[in-house]
Order: sequence, then structure tokens, then C-alpha cells
Amino acid sequence: MPFDPPVFTQACEDRDFTEWHQGCAWCAVWVLWLRAPALAQRVQRARQALGPRLWPGYARQPHVTVAYRGLMAQGAGPAAATFGVAQLRADIASLQHAPAWPRVLRVQGSGSFTTVPYLGLDPADAAALQPLHQALVSEPPAPAWHYVPHVTLGHYAQSVPMAPILHTLQAALAGLAPLACAAPQLWLVRYRTHAIAGPLVAEGCLDLATRRYTALPGALLRP
Repeated sequence: MPFDPPVFTQACEDRDFTEWHQGCAWCAVWVLWLRAPALAQRVQRARQALGPRLWPGYARQPHVTVAYRGLMAQGAGPAAATFGVAQLRADIASLQHAPAWPRVLRVQGSGSFTTVPYLGLDPADAAALQPLHQALVSEPPAPAWHYVPHVTLGHYAQSVPMAPILHTLQAALAGLAPLACAAPQLWLVRYRTHAIAGPLVAEGCLDLATRRYTALPGALLRP
């Protein structure tokens, strides 16, 4: 579903959002990690074009978010936690019956939300990911919200007019062919809540072919 871009960007707040995590150390997300050496180069090209308008502390690996799962419960964790072993088991059960997603996703184009610019996906690939997202998120988290598969480029450091941002991105990526990225597995990852732009840490993965979930050594949650 198309949407109108915001008029201005919103600057990232570089702080610890304690009122959100209430002491929960980790947050869980299902993602497709994209395998293509050229993707990192394309991300860097776009980031360089935006320059100081982006917050310099963004450290996430290139990925497509499929579903945000919330604050992680570890044993007797804080009451704010919403994602634990029971929720992981329910997710795995839902994913075992979800339609197959493309093994290769084509990254092309660009766009922006209020807080982050992004690289887009081929429209057909983006549409093919909708059922996968819906298998995990049955109801939109907010009115008029819709799922837009994308590769985040970073967080904005400034509040500036959006139109020049979009023009800069389009100019930086002009003439580039769609970039094919392998995505054979769906990953459950986590990030530290006190660093909202910190790196992703793998918990486990669900293979597209077998639909089997494998927890990695060091995983905080095991089904």
C-alpha cells in the first residue's frame, strides 16, 4: 500500500529509553539477513550521500525486518517483558504454516519514514513478504499502520525537510540495477535496549526449506 512521505524528518534521540524498556536488557525482532557483498557498498553509498543528516552511531547489519516482537523475558525478568519462550513457540508454529517467501530478494529504489531513510525492495518481493509478516502480526500495532519491507540506512540526526532527502537518495542511487540478495533463512535476533541503533545479535534461525528452528549457542530463549 503506498503512503505519503512525511514533510520533515525527525531527529533521533541519543539516549537510554528507560521508560520504554523498564530494565529489560534485550528486544527481539524477526528479520531476513540479506547475503550480498554489494549490499554493504550500496548502503554506504546512500549513507555518504546523506552525510551529517544521519546519526553517526547506527551499527545495525543490513536486514529486512519481518516482525518486531518486543522486550525479551529471561527467567523472572521485568514485568515489561512481552516475548518469552511461550511466544517464541507460538511464532514457530505460525511460521511452519506460513506461505514460502522468496529465497532471493531484490533491493531497489529508496524512500523514507519520519525517523529513518531506507533502501526499498522490488514491489513483487515486498508483496511476497506480506503473508510472512501477517503470520506473526495479525493486527496492525497502530491505526493506519502498514508493513513496508525495507533496509534501514540509519537514523536521522536532524529535523530537515523531507523532499531534499528523497531527492538526494534518488540521485545517489540513480542508474543502479536491482541488487539480488539471498535470504534462505528467517532469523530471530535481539538488540540491547539501551542502544537502539546497536548491532543485532542472532538468537536462532528458521530454514525456508525445512521450517525447522535452530537456536544458536548463547541464545537467551530456547523453544
